[in-house]
Amino acid sequence: MTENIKKTSEPVKKKNVQIDDRTMIKVKSIYYGQVNYKNKRSGEQTIWENIGDIQVMPFGELRIMKAEQVAFFKNQWLMIVGVADGESCTATPAEICKALVIDQYYSNFINPEDFGALCEMSTSVIKERVALMSDAAKDNLIVALNELIANGTLDSIKKIKTFEEVLGCELRENI
Repeated sequence: MTENIKKTSEPVKKKNVQIDDRTMIKVKSIYYGQVNYKNKRSGEQTIWENIGDIQVMPFGELRIMKAEQVAFFKNQWLMIVGVADGESCTATPAEICKALVIDQYYSNFINPEDFGALCEMSTSVIKERVALMSDAAKDNLIVALNELIANGTLDSIKKIKTFEEVLGCELRENI
């Protein structure tokens, strides 16, 4: 017994994920320094003391942040990590970003945790990747590179000169 299975050439469209405003979302600082968000209406504050700090915020608050202070996302100061533990929502970080309509700000994003790996890439790849970064991400990279140079992780003069060229700054002294 054979069954005819009809194949369609149309791609299956994924439904947009619906996220309740009360769903708690983990948000990580990816900025070298303190990040301070204050809701203009309620006056409530959320502070990330250092790069890598994670705060949990309601999705609705993130929508307000995006609407009133988009620079937090546009400048890549914060990164959506996922849904907080214990929440029933199963949205991925990418789906949360899409629901917030901030995914375009992260299309060429390099996580600061990966800056060390960027230093290991060829100079041509470094030039390509850095050229795509936002100005705020480049500022973040400069801070990270100075730390990597100071601790000896980045010691290739050729690569340091490449970073200086693409970032338009001087990274080292007396090398």
